Amino acid sequence: MSKHFSEILNGDKDWSSFAGDTDSRTAFRGIPVKTLIPTGRVLCRFITAESKKRTAQKIRPNNIYFSPWWTEWTSTARMLNDFKAGKIPPRDILRGRLGITKAHNYYLDGMVQIVLTQSVYAWKGIALYQTDDYAKVTYLGGGEQLYLPNLVSNKNCVTSKFAQMHCWTWVDSLA
Repeated sequence: MSKHFSEILNGDKDWSSFAGDTDSRTAFRGIPVKTLIPTGRVLCRFITAESKKRTAQKIRPNNIYFSPWWTEWTSTARMLNDFKAGKIPPRDILRGRLGITKAHNYYLDGMVQIVLTQSVYAWKGIALYQTDDYAKVTYLGGGEQLYLPNLVSNKNCVTSKFAQMHCWTWVDSLA
């Protein structure tokens, strides 16, 4: 028997619940579409990996499940493959197509993959351009991204009852 939409993570939410948040409001070209992401789907997100040196510099790593920003692995792999012939480093592709500024993800050196253990609702859309004040550039956006809030299951942001860790790797290894 299938679950009623309100029993699925974010099933009872609509975009207006999040559109007041500046990050979510300025992240998409237009309004993202609420989409059911099925059990078993592989999602990924790009993080700044933690290290003692970075902690001393007050550069905090991304909390894996706490952040709502994800991509579907299939669309990310396709995006990276589309630029392979140009020999563009994966980090530059990701920053450019997903509009990941240094203020949001300073080093952008790690990638985490998760597998959904339950179906969830996320908002899918195209990344809007973003101005990076650190790098003094504007990233054009245009990549497909997901806004998936409420994934974290505990206050330490290290577990989720909706997903399990699948893989962690360095972004440079995606070349």
